[in-house]
Amino acid sequence: MAGVKNERGASCACGSLTVKTNGEPVDVYLCSCLKCQRGTGSAFSYAALFSDSAVTITGERRQYADRGDSGRAIESSFCPTCGTAVAFLAEGLPGMIGVPVGCFAGPNFAKPSKLFWASRRHHWLDLPADIAKIDTQ
Repeated sequence: MAGVKNERGASCACGSLTVKTNGEPVDVYLCSCLKCQRGTGSAFSYAALFSDSAVTITGERRQYADRGDSGRAIESSFCPTCGTAVAFLAEGLPGMIGVPVGCFAGPNFAKPSKLFWASRRHHWLDLPADIAKIDTQ
């Protein structure tokens, strides 16, 4: 992976589970579905999607499988030590791996293009006009 343009590193809170990505994300988005709110402990998730061939995950991990508010399967990989989710696979996004943007810990990460489940966002959450607000998913 040496010399690859736009190589990024992400990790869990304790640093034992890492993700390396190559290239730019296919998409960056927010989601305010109830599963994302509960899963992140926040008002929304902020995730980047990469082609699965552009992602390498290293370290011990556990999986948690569930269904999103859309009804489609989602499998999250998380660190068994600190509990941080660092990657996910979604039935509705074949060939893609999602990485929570916060795991990159980089303030210059790409701005999200859309908010899924805008109908469930917290009322105080005002977004710039150029972020599409999609009521469901």
